[in-house]
Amino acid sequence: MKFIMLHTKYFRILCLLLVSLVFMLSCEKDYYYVTPPPRVSTATSTLEASYVANTPLLINSAYWNTADFLKVTAANMNTQSLYSDGLVNMTGTYYGITSFNGGKDPGLTLKAAYDNNKLYLLAEWNDSEIDLSHSSWLYGGPADPLKTDSVSGWTSQRNNDQIAFAFEVDAASSINGTFANKGCAASCHSAGPLTFMHPAAGKVDIWNWSLARSAPLGYAIDMVADQNALTDDSGDKMYVRNVNGTTDRSGPAYEWNGVTQSVTVGSGTTSTLAPEFYLYNKIPFTGNIAKGDSIYHSDVLNKPGHCATCHGAKGEGAINSAINSPALNRKSRSTLMQNMENVSDMTAYWNNNLTSSDKDDIIAYLRGLCGVPGYYLQTPTGSNADIVTTSNITPVQIINAIIPVTNVHTKYKVLFVRNLKTNNSDDIQLNLAANRTYKFGVALMDNDGPNHIGSLIETLTFK
Repeated sequence: MKFIMLHTKYFRILCLLLVSLVFMLSCEKDYYYVTPPPRVSTATSTLEASYVANTPLLINSAYWNTADFLKVTAANMNTQSLYSDGLVNMTGTYYGITSFNGGKDPGLTLKAAYDNNKLYLLAEWNDSEIDLSHSSWLYGGPADPLKTDSVSGWTSQRNNDQIAFAFEVDAASSINGTFANKGCAASCHSAGPLTFMHPAAGKVDIWNWSLARSAPLGYAIDMVADQNALTDDSGDKMYVRNVNGTTDRSGPAYEWNGVTQSVTVGSGTTSTLAPEFYLYNKIPFTGNIAKGDSIYHSDVLNKPGHCATCHGAKGEGAINSAINSPALNRKSRSTLMQNMENVSDMTAYWNNNLTSSDKDDIIAYLRGLCGVPGYYLQTPTGSNADIVTTSNITPVQIINAIIPVTNVHTKYKVLFVRNLKTNNSDDIQLNLAANRTYKFGVALMDNDGPNHIGSLIETLTFK
């Protein structure tokens, strides 16, 4: 009995020693793994916004490298819609997925963060070409294979790349259903190709980043869709139609005045706008373009159609270089006049055979060949200035976009920054004390507007 008790005692001591050893080893193991492995981005089923102390105000802020992301499976949202008369060659996403970016998956991903005051939303998608004009004015421009519109005289052509988000402000619905169930399908009062881009009831907040109309100034277009219409928010909007009349065949009212277009963008930094595509500093567009057309194609210097012979009937290039590129807009009217005076085979004719009015007419025609910006830009105010954006589009890429063979662009990165609460009646108020999840839709446009792909309904979750 004593022997058994002794062994039992030793057995208990041994057990205690083993437990102590295991405990020490576990402590040692914990010591070696105090530093967790680096965080990596993880795909999530909703767009999860994490609270941040250091605001990720740049597209290359460290936060975005490890932030979780929502991979959006893009689908056709609206296809085969055409613009009204005079708006041609503007429907690059006409067939939806198969025509967007040459039929390649846009690979749209979304990341988000928030702090005490603001939401930060980063969108990335693939698009191999930059389209950054909207309704540019072309005189005798190319025909649209999808329309029968006449292209004689002035027409509005070319379109831009865009991304748009839709959030419900007031319970929205249409014949497509409710926003809660159908997302931004409820923003459109139609069952087929878009008839009315607004709900039958309720209100929807639209955030539209447009490479032609908002991105140059560092904002997104802030819009509201209600039972009456889709309209811009209150305040001065950042883009105004550059039209000398009332139709999309009326021609431009303004052109660049030759002064460097330095602007302060939404983030507070400065930028210089390329006059090839963007109009900020302007003067009235002058000249009788029909007469300029006649001079360009007339028999001068004993050569039938001298200008056309050298540069092509539509400025496409012949004996000499093409002059129908937006690059012509890099030169002011006065600079173009001086250049004409200094071209060896044009000097005598330009100086001796043309009146000052004739010269304005021929410059007007040259502008019509290369395209005059369809909108002019101005600093937004009020609710129109709620959403600040930055992107990865650089001046070099914009210049290279003129010649597609040198286009170095493959992916868009656009960061949206907006107050959680704007206190404007035309905006969604992100009240986290009352709700931490919000339904939204997202749409992508490649050289288009009414035709778009994306997702009708997703969820933004504030963690």
